[in-house]
Amino acid sequence: MSDLAVRAGRVAKRLLAERGLFYLEDLNPDDCRTLLRAAWCEAAAQLLSGADLSLVEAEIDIMIDSLDMTPPRPPMPRSEMN
Repeated sequence: MSDLAVRAGRVAKRLLAERGLFYLEDLNPDDCRTLLRAAWCEAAAQLLSGADLSLVEAEIDIMIDSLDMTPPRPPMPRSEMN
């Protein structure tokens, strides 16, 4: 599984670069999910060439759909930490 994750990361970086982007945060949540899904599916196809990928793609869909794409809250000012 780690080989697949590493490959998916490389593919995602390439797909971002093709769009002229560097970070996933530069995409809206739906586009980010689409890019990540494409990256994981391409990586799976490379790693498992010739195999039936329907189950793997279904698991990828579940994983991508479960991602929380809400932006993080801004850091709390030190004055409010106490």
